[in-house]
Amino acid sequence: MLPVQWNDGESSSVNAGPIFLGGKVDNGLRKFYQEVKAWKYDILTTLPEILVLSKDNHWIKLKNPRKSYETLIRSILISLHCLCFFKSKPEASGYSLWVHLSKVSSLYDIRPSENDLIDHINFLREAVKRDETLAKSKFLAAFLENPRKRISFDEDAGAATKPSFIDDDINGEIKDDDIITNQTEDSESDDDYDLFDTVCAICDNGGVLICCGGKCFRAFHATPDFEEAQEANCESLGLTSVELEGLHLQRYKCENCQYGLHQCFVCAELGSSDISSNTEVFRCSSPTCSYFYHPKCIAKLLRKIDKTEQQILQEKIAAWEPFICPAHKCAVCKQPENEMVEDLQFAVCRRCPKSYHRKCLPGDIMFDHQIGDDDEVRAWDGLLSKSRALIYCTKHEIDPELATPARTTIFRNILNRKTATTQEETCCQADK
Repeated sequence: MLPVQWNDGESSSVNAGPIFLGGKVDNGLRKFYQEVKAWKYDILTTLPEILVLSKDNHWIKLKNPRKSYETLIRSILISLHCLCFFKSKPEASGYSLWVHLSKVSSLYDIRPSENDLIDHINFLREAVKRDETLAKSKFLAAFLENPRKRISFDEDAGAATKPSFIDDDINGEIKDDDIITNQTEDSESDDDYDLFDTVCAICDNGGVLICCGGKCFRAFHATPDFEEAQEANCESLGLTSVELEGLHLQRYKCENCQYGLHQCFVCAELGSSDISSNTEVFRCSSPTCSYFYHPKCIAKLLRKIDKTEQQILQEKIAAWEPFICPAHKCAVCKQPENEMVEDLQFAVCRRCPKSYHRKCLPGDIMFDHQIGDDDEVRAWDGLLSKSRALIYCTKHEIDPELATPARTTIFRNILNRKTATTQEETCCQADK
């Protein structure tokens, strides 16, 4: 709400009325409450600093915001972290930016997205215009020239029109957790963030999707009415037109993220991912990974032979020691992906944490242009990204009606589990 003071005596033309700053100073020893009239930022440091100007012209640096303010301030903080990142690395790609933002905002329940930047697009334009270093950033230049546009809800149509954060350009990549944008062929290669899912978590087909704003990175068909959902026989989220319209006012969160219950990517069983109590499944530590695992399940994959090492690793993961799941190394040569070399690009299984370099892909996992009369398609290009292929490894039997292996995404069982858990706790308390 405060105007930005770009230089001494110069501020943006915002008339927000009287605004007061409350908090504590002197290491928490003294309460503070003053009227403030402007703010500015410093991005020459490792992390951005924010200062506000008191009515008597003293600058006050802000530190340690109250927890209750996180939802309110997260969007501008992410925008400032974006500026700070490109101030030190103007040549960096969009992918590098989103990896960085995912790390610095890891305490938030909602992942950083282009929507955070769009919310402050005029501020970002002015900042770039005033800073020669920021003006050198190709990502910022491209983003400010053509930010992802929101599609307004057509109230006159009275039907399930796409909500404002859905876009359906074809042939591209999801770059965002709640504005869904599929890039066209003319888009810059620097935009290859590769953080958020580009296919529906239920049916594995692309098209018009909405992304979860929680921890899981997943995308979904909102209704079964879209062409790609019908083509894949997708149950979808089954949202009504009223529910779709309501998503204008809030970010979508899938039931898994709402209730802190996620599937283990090995055994497919639900487990608590709540960090505050009795965590059962833990997410891979790669900033671009959305897979959760039981410590026992992932330890068996990472330490296949030695059971003693499995037990040690299981205990470490249960104690919150970071781990990287097998999906980030080739299942054959055990080397990581190199997106710049075609043979070293990944083909990624959608049913288990197994990836192959294209050159290492087993001969019985074939694309549609390779199959014979008795073969089945197990690999597709153009769904995950320009470089990656989507596959189903031979561990998973293809259902001929679905043209995919069995779909094990869990939503509707979550409420049943929560209800049962609540009832069990109530019974225990009654017994006591």
